[in-house]
Amino acid sequence: MPFPERLIEQIRQRTDLVELVSEVVPLKRVGKNYAGLCPFHAEDTPSFYVHPDWGIFKCFGCGKGGNAITFVMEYYRMSFPEAVRFLAERAGIELPEEPTEERELSHTQQLYRALQAAARLYHSLLFSPAGTTAYRYALGRGLSEQTLRQFQLGYAPNAWDTVLTELRRQGFSEALLLEAGLLVRSEQGTLYDRFRDRLIFPIHDTVGRVVGFGARRLREEEPTPKYINSPATPLYDKSKLLYGLYHARHALRSSGYALLVEGYMDALALHQAGLDTAVATAGTALSRDQLRLLRRYCQQLFVVYDADSAGQQATLRALELALAEGFDVRIVVLPAGEDPASFLQSQGKEAFLMRLRSAVPFLEFVLLEYQRRGALDTPEGQVQAVRHAVRLIATIPDRLLHEFLLRRLAARFALPESLLYAELQAVGANQSSTASPSPPPRPSTEAAAPALSPLKELLTEEREILRALLLQPHLRHQLQPGEPESVLLSERARQLWQLIQELTQRYAEPVLTIAADPQLQQSTEGQLLLELAIVQQSPSPRWLEYVQEFRELDWGAVLRENLLRLRLRGIEQRLQQLRAAQAQAQSWVQQQQLLHQIQELLDERLRCQQQLEHR
Repeated sequence: MPFPERLIEQIRQRTDLVELVSEVVPLKRVGKNYAGLCPFHAEDTPSFYVHPDWGIFKCFGCGKGGNAITFVMEYYRMSFPEAVRFLAERAGIELPEEPTEERELSHTQQLYRALQAAARLYHSLLFSPAGTTAYRYALGRGLSEQTLRQFQLGYAPNAWDTVLTELRRQGFSEALLLEAGLLVRSEQGTLYDRFRDRLIFPIHDTVGRVVGFGARRLREEEPTPKYINSPATPLYDKSKLLYGLYHARHALRSSGYALLVEGYMDALALHQAGLDTAVATAGTALSRDQLRLLRRYCQQLFVVYDADSAGQQATLRALELALAEGFDVRIVVLPAGEDPASFLQSQGKEAFLMRLRSAVPFLEFVLLEYQRRGALDTPEGQVQAVRHAVRLIATIPDRLLHEFLLRRLAARFALPESLLYAELQAVGANQSSTASPSPPPRPSTEAAAPALSPLKELLTEEREILRALLLQPHLRHQLQPGEPESVLLSERARQLWQLIQELTQRYAEPVLTIAADPQLQQSTEGQLLLELAIVQQSPSPRWLEYVQEFRELDWGAVLRENLLRLRLRGIEQRLQQLRAAQAQAQSWVQQQQLLHQIQELLDERLRCQQQLEHR
């Protein structure tokens, strides 16, 4: 059953495309538009634009474009119905219930549904008599009931088939539950619940969908791992997810920094204390993919790992990776034997905030680690510390920062700066020769980015005429007979005008029609029209002024002015042709005919110039 057009339009109007895209990639205001690095292909210079008033986006690099629905479909790999449901739920719009036989869910969507059903089951069991032990354990670790409910913690009973039986009753197949990581197949071929007698931590993706689980044992005497996670599934890759990121996303953007911790309990304790920028790696060493995901939300990283030997080694590894991804890294040092959760529980929020305010810059932390081990007491140890520091500095993308850090390091050890610069160059050369290629920081598409948009073939006046007629379809009634065909000089411009005519005759909002029609977007003309609709950044101050006044612009005046300017261009071209022909004329009669045509064009040129002067 297709969704009604009025419902699609309501969802589109209620969706803030800038906010939607900003959850994926930071955007910066450029006039009336917003620009950022494209989430669909790797790039260093922003070529991705969002027009908030029209609710459309366009990448001038890879060519992707569309509206909120197409963005969700492309980025989150959703079908059209899934994207509509996702945006409707996000906007608080109730969708008409479809009959079961008419509702078609993709396989991926079925996996999401199964995991969400399991999360609801675990959560309900935590607050049932069967979950008393797990509930008391969580409270004993300092978590409140509000936190348990906010993060949807749950309990997996000490049984073999609780999830299997209940979710099968709800209509999920055993094969689907196995693929979702909820079941395990024994050597004998029987299926049983993966998580048993454990406190359950649902793990969400960046849009709040449950994709997997972490689970902690409740009995310390059990000869099983303290923590286990869901296996790798089509939805869950623990090296590409951060626990708590979904709940922290808004705070991360507003504050500009993240508190990186190791465990579920640490992240929950910080959120409960109001420190809601906490995220945890949880079950895996920190990865580049996790940092690249986090980099979309903030630029400063406070590493708050456990204050033991393993925690310190993990901190050194984390800061090395984070520096390479462009983070400003600082380390929050806790007392020996403490982790963030235990410190908050014993010392309180204010004590933690004091530690946060006195967080140590990465360079100082590395040197303190060498000092703590007594390595700075010998020249050999000092050399090792300096070389370690230089290696870290070399990973930082901002080369200007290298200068300041090397000066600080040189002053700390009373070394010539030139010596450290030479060491830095040697490290950089070595890294270049041994480093393996790293994956792009954003999801990429197979299509290569075009070097130059075909719109560049159009004259400025042609682009402005077509843009005005595309964005303001009613202006076609102001055209004189034969316009704009009679003044358009390029074949491409005439092709685009033909398409604009077809769209404006059939649709009241042609731009929105293009943005909502993937088939039309795939055509060259459709892509070009979408580019026309979004003003790209230009260094011209006059252009930026124009962009900022986009909504207040007198489009009728823009159309008439550019028609006149383009007519003048055509006149100049025709004059050149006639004068060349006059010079080649063999007879007096031919010369007089050409002279007459030239004079007519000169008169027309004068009229156009006078009209422009009086505008």
